Amino acid sequence: MLKKCLIVLLCLALLAGVAFGVLVWNGMLGGVHPMQTPREGQIRVACVGDSVTYGFGIPNRGKYCYPAQLQRLLGDSCCVNNFGYSGRTASDLGDRPYRAEKLYRQALDFQPDVVVVMLGSNDSKPFNWDPQAVRESYLALLDDFAALESHPNIYVVIPTPAFPVNGEVKYQIDGDVIDTQLAPLMLGIAAERNLPAIDLHTVFDGRSDLFSDGCHPNRDGAKLFAETVYTAISAEKNEG
Repeated sequence: MLKKCLIVLLCLALLAGVAFGVLVWNGMLGGVHPMQTPREGQIRVACVGDSVTYGFGIPNRGKYCYPAQLQRLLGDSCCVNNFGYSGRTASDLGDRPYRAEKLYRQALDFQPDVVVVMLGSNDSKPFNWDPQAVRESYLALLDDFAALESHPNIYVVIPTPAFPVNGEVKYQIDGDVIDTQLAPLMLGIAAERNLPAIDLHTVFDGRSDLFSDGCHPNRDGAKLFAETVYTAISAEKNEG
C-alpha cells in the first residue's frame, strides 16, 4: 500500500513539474512574470516580445533576463516591465499572435514612455511564415503604441540570429528566414515608420556562445542585449 502511494505521489509530482514547465514556457505565471508598479516621475519602459524578451532558459530569469538587466542599467529613474510572452508571433495570422494576448493589453495600459519591441522569430517557422501578414500586423502593433496618450519613443529590435545545435535549429525556427527575409523586413518597417532600429541581428552575428540553445540568449547574451538597448535609449535621450 505504501509503495502504491509513493508511486502515485511520484506521478503527481512529475505531472506538476511538466505543467509548471509549460506555464513557464508560455509566460503565464504571475509569480514568475511579476510586474513593477511605477512610482510618480519614473520613466516607464515596456519590453515587448517573445521568449527572448521573457528570458526563457536563463537561470534566475527574474534577475538576469534582459529587461531586468536593463532596469539596473537605467537605474531608479525608470520602471522597466517585461511583457515578453514565449512562442508568440508578430503576425495576427500566426499560431500564437502576440496582439491577441491579455499581456499585450497590459503593455498598452502601462502607458509606457519607451517601448522596445522584438518580435518575429516565431514567425519564421514554416507554418507561420507570411511576410505580408508579419508586416501588416507589426505596423498595427507599432501604431497601437504610437496612439497612446504617453506618446512613447518606440524602438524596433531586429531579431537575433538562430544557430543550429547538432545540425539543426530548435523549435522549428528557420534561421535562414531570419537572416535573409525577416531581418531586412524589420529594418524596412522601422524605416517606414521612421523609428530607430536596434540591430541585434548584427550584434549577435557569429556569437553562438551567447545562446543557451541556439535561439535564446544565455545570461551573458541577455547582458549584451540589455547593454545594446541601453546604449540606444541613452543616445536618443542625449540627442533630445
